Parts: sequence; C-alpha cells; structure tokens
Amino acid sequence: MRIIPYLYFQGNAEEALRFYVEVFGGELMELRRYADMPGAESPEHYQNKVLHARLKIGDEWLFISDAFPRDPVPPARSLVSLMVDFSSEADMDAVYTRLGREAEIHMPLQKTFWGAKYARLTDKFGVTWDLHCQL
Repeated sequence: MRIIPYLYFQGNAEEALRFYVEVFGGELMELRRYADMPGAESPEHYQNKVLHARLKIGDEWLFISDAFPRDPVPPARSLVSLMVDFSSEADMDAVYTRLGREAEIHMPLQKTFWGAKYARLTDKFGVTWDLHCQL
C-alpha cells in the first residue's frame, strides 16, 4: 500500500504541473486531457484541461488534475501539507529557491534545534510544502 498525493486545480493544473517538473526535476509519466475521456460531458472550453497527470519525482509520485467543472476547488489552505525529505542540503536549497518564487514563506529555510534544515511555504498555487533535511 502507498499513499500518493493527488492535487486538484481549478483550470491551471498544467501550469502547476510544468512548475513542479521544473522545481523538482521530475518526469512527466502520463498526461490525459478531458478530451481523451470517452463519453465526456465536460464543456467545450474544458476539453484541453488536465484530466489526470502522473509526475514521478525520484521514487515518489504526484498526481495532478483539473477538478471537474461542476466541482469547484476550495482554497488550498487546509491542514494538509506535502513533506519532502531530502538527503542532500544542496538539493533542498535548490528546490527551496525554485519553489519559493511567488510563495508565502511560513518558515524560511534554516537549521533547527532538532538537528535538521527545514522550511515551510505555500507555493503560488496554494499548495503547502514542508521541506526537511536531517543534518
């Protein structure tokens, strides 16, 4: 059993997907559009939106989609955060710099009392991230 984060967006999933590929150096493994769905009843303007995308980041997965047009996405500020655990400070620093563009920084990247380097931010798409590297 695995738990895979699935992020839903309101029409800008492809922009978020491209951003996360750049930030994490991930590999886009699958991209399906609403137009690909047999018998789709989505509006014409939604046909090119992301129905389902799989992004591989290291050994992990991130799934991304534009929510169905009839299912509005509430603001992403919730009790859920995505934790990224790094084995390299250099990798963490690079991701923090890229992910931090236009982000709300809750805790800047810093060494902590628990012997780790850590940061917490909400990116420009409203997704909250905890970045961690045990020192």
